[in-house]
Amino acid sequence: MKRSLRRKIEAACNQTWNPRRDNPRGQVTVVVSFPEMAFPDAPQWCPGPGFEATAGAGCEYAWRRDNPDGTSTAVVAGVGPKEHPAADGGTWTEAEVWTATAPTGGTFMASGALWDKPHRITWLLDEPEAVIHREPYTGHPAAAMHDYWEAFAQRWGFVPGRMDRGVSPFADRRRFVVLHAEPGWDNLPNEVELLKAAVLLARAFGGTPRVYGYDPRRRTTRDPIGTADTDPALGSIVRRLGLTSR
Repeated sequence: MKRSLRRKIEAACNQTWNPRRDNPRGQVTVVVSFPEMAFPDAPQWCPGPGFEATAGAGCEYAWRRDNPDGTSTAVVAGVGPKEHPAADGGTWTEAEVWTATAPTGGTFMASGALWDKPHRITWLLDEPEAVIHREPYTGHPAAAMHDYWEAFAQRWGFVPGRMDRGVSPFADRRRFVVLHAEPGWDNLPNEVELLKAAVLLARAFGGTPRVYGYDPRRRTTRDPIGTADTDPALGSIVRRLGLTSR
């Protein structure tokens, strides 16, 4: 596997390599996808049937479901002190789990506010039709899930994400990590470190690596995940696991 992967990475780099340009463009991405049983010890929790995870890099902390009665229910685990007081009216000092139901067409439920900042669920305190249930985050099943992935990230340098169904070339919601390198830049991981990390993760978790080269028209690599330009996973993995080639 290592020899074949090396050839594919080198080929992807060489497709757009141009040492005469300030930006050599030899960018390459490896997406390592993992089978469902790759992390057998990881605790799992979901609010119930029909809920779709809307936020969280692999360790979901926000979910949403549309109900038959024209309402939607949002659940956010780990809501911290923000703009409103605690449930008892005093100072908000501990994280909570919020379950809120409100009209689907309302400002909050229709805006997709949970997708980037789930703590916005606190806005529903100002929604007269919202029904809100709040409970302590400490001891909640979601907290155990988050603790597991936090420890995993400390050990491995990344948290595997969850794919959306239908993302080519994948048909399920398997876990994955995007590893992105730009050879020729001294402050970024190179193709040697990319190869080391991809092989290590594939062997450790039964992952399948796929290599994607740079697309000049898109100005990013051709991977279907679409996070290669900003994903910090490779650098973090290299530092945590001592995979540096320098």
